[in-house]
Amino acid sequence: MMVQKKFAQHSLKATLVAAALMVAHPALADKIEINSFWAGHGGVTINYTGKVWYNQSESVSNYNVSGGSGGFKTYDLTTDPNRKSPFQTFCVDIFHDFNFAVDSIDSSPTGTPSGLSSASILNLNRLYTLYGSDIASKSSSNLNESAFQLAIWAIVNDGSAINQSGIFDLTSGQPLKLSSGSPSGAISLAQEWLNSLANARSAYNAEFLMVQNQGAVGTYGAQDLVYFTPASPVPEPQTYAMLLAGLGLVGFLARRRKNQDDAMNLV
Repeated sequence: MMVQKKFAQHSLKATLVAAALMVAHPALADKIEINSFWAGHGGVTINYTGKVWYNQSESVSNYNVSGGSGGFKTYDLTTDPNRKSPFQTFCVDIFHDFNFAVDSIDSSPTGTPSGLSSASILNLNRLYTLYGSDIASKSSSNLNESAFQLAIWAIVNDGSAINQSGIFDLTSGQPLKLSSGSPSGAISLAQEWLNSLANARSAYNAEFLMVQNQGAVGTYGAQDLVYFTPASPVPEPQTYAMLLAGLGLVGFLARRRKNQDDAMNLV
């Protein structure tokens, strides 16, 4: 894919057709609308030198880009044409942009985005598990929304995450360096959240959409988005023990009743 692209300042309206890259809503090729920011938002300048996350054979040097940072209010217009059930998505890709208020088409197969490491996915899951409650409200602050978006960009694009060391340095490290973050404190809050991810539990799954503006050439207008759904709980050992005990009791009662019925039939 082309990498000489900026991610755009996030505008207020977009109608998109997208593919869900994991088994969750929205379904494959549903019509998705990015309606506005979910709540608050900020901005940042990014400098990147290193490999491109979705194509490790490509590299860029001193790639600079500025843009908005915050979650999007998103609708699945295929299942929710009256826009009653918005959900929040975040930008994944710093190398592509897409235009709002333009119809878009499904441009990707089902699956995890190519090049996204298992360590990055785990850190995304941990991030939302720990701090999803800080950005879930529709009145979420500029600070929290911006910091959460910055943390996502770091997890996906920072080489340390790709290399699974899980060590992030947003202001002086490479390949990803952030500056001019707004509101004040957004970069430091994102750094604080990232520092807490190691060995944290994960109770949510990152789900992905890839959108591309209709009529766009190649990857122009393409963008990857992420949202989060609850993970299926893993039963504790004692839960299995209780289940087996319950099944054993049901079997015992069934056999006892059968024996009683047989005895009555003999009388």
